Amino acid sequence: MKKLMLSVVGAAVLVLAGCGGESRMRDVSEPGPEQPAEAQGQQYALRLKGVNNPGYASALVQVRRVSITTVDGQALPVRLKSRFPMDLTHPEQAYLLGFFQVPEGVDRVHVEVEFDDFGGYEEAAGGGVIDTRVAPLRFEAPVTYLIQRGHAVVHLDLEQSLHELDEARLLLPSLDVRY
Repeated sequence: MKKLMLSVVGAAVLVLAGCGGESRMRDVSEPGPEQPAEAQGQQYALRLKGVNNPGYASALVQVRRVSITTVDGQALPVRLKSRFPMDLTHPEQAYLLGFFQVPEGVDRVHVEVEFDDFGGYEEAAGGGVIDTRVAPLRFEAPVTYLIQRGHAVVHLDLEQSLHELDEARLLLPSLDVRY
């Protein structure tokens, strides 16, 4: 029964993600208005990891968009890598969301990760959808911290972030960023 429920929830996530997904999940490696061709700077990785799992067998989410800007609002080049649902219940897995470049002279960047509208979860009592439309993940990253290991890993606290709403769960992100 568990495998059947996980398959159904996973299929629902993929179907929902597939509705117009290509235009929302485009790889921003080609120069465009938000990414000048002459963009240069140091490249960093952005990862997502689920932590503090209160007992979910699975918690699937899919990234729609990653936006990195300077504190002045200048968009920075982002190459999105995550195109499939991620199961945040695997404590050893920090999923690669993408790479971004920070030009010389920038000391802080604003990071925003937006999920597709719905994900899915499974627990001992059953499963259902995760409504991820409420709030994206947002934080500011000091470049001096990024330089240390070349990445930022967002630790999404599952116990604090997934709130019961009938048979669904509402994602209200509670996170910690590690560098």
